[in-house]
Amino acid sequence: MVRTFAAIDVGSFELELGIYEITDKGNVRTVDQVKHMIALGKDTYNTGKISYRLVEEMCEVLQDFVRIMKEYQVKEYRAYATSAMREARNSQIVLEQLRVRTGIDVKIISNSEQRFISYKAIAAKDAEFQKNIQRGTAIVDVGFGSMQASLFDKDALVSTQNLPLGVLRLRELIAHEKLTQQGAQNLIAELIDNELVTYRKMYLKDREIKNLIAIGEPILSLYSEQITIQEFNCFYERLKSMTLAQTEDFFDVNEEYASLMFPAAAIYKRMLEITGAEFMWVPGIRMTDGMAAEYAEDKKLIRFNHSFENDIIVTSRNMAK
Repeated sequence: MVRTFAAIDVGSFELELGIYEITDKGNVRTVDQVKHMIALGKDTYNTGKISYRLVEEMCEVLQDFVRIMKEYQVKEYRAYATSAMREARNSQIVLEQLRVRTGIDVKIISNSEQRFISYKAIAAKDAEFQKNIQRGTAIVDVGFGSMQASLFDKDALVSTQNLPLGVLRLRELIAHEKLTQQGAQNLIAELIDNELVTYRKMYLKDREIKNLIAIGEPILSLYSEQITIQEFNCFYERLKSMTLAQTEDFFDVNEEYASLMFPAAAIYKRMLEITGAEFMWVPGIRMTDGMAAEYAEDKKLIRFNHSFENDIIVTSRNMAK
């Protein structure tokens, strides 16, 4: 038997719909992926609220998603909203508007839930995930609103920390400054360092990190699969020298998205430096992939070899220490 499932991600920078087929044997296959760019985070991080204009746009896009779901005869769906909606003062009014006008019930999830769902998407690529986390591994999840750094060792989650280093947030912080390209890059590096120096002192200490798993929407446009640190460094230097127009052409993205490429690469670069990781793996997963994996697990269609319950217990003990 095959189930068709839809996952809707109401993110800080785009709305995304994933259509998945899940078999009784636990195979999850992506059937379709639809994205619409909408800068919810820009409103939230600047004004604390989501504007009426964006609510209108969201309703139109979600109505379109509903039509696509009907075409695929989707019976079950999940719709989650993350940091932009979480931090907006008018989030409850917005969610009610979405429900009444589109029939889609969107649930705001906490940062921890959001990252947990992403880890399940990685764990669905079972063999590679298990192999990577046997040695000291950092999972660096860079989003539009924040980043999460999680350290694994010997198959267990040792610590997980959220930092206000989302690429959209970084860009908005420097948007009001009149800077040259070099000046903007220097300021971004400074803002990243402010957060990561403290993080290194508190959580890395003498911990040995061999692998870095890079996830988050911005990295998907940057790279894919396993790469060496030398390859990433060459790529970073090339990106650093590009103008915004060149970045648009090179990655085949619009100006809005192109402006987020350098902040994303700079965060991963600095994390590679402070952890001393030797390898970088980009599993190429999206939030919607994690939602499909979570649904399959809840319906007992999939079983992970990795124990997420144990992660929660180990992390709680470390926090208590």
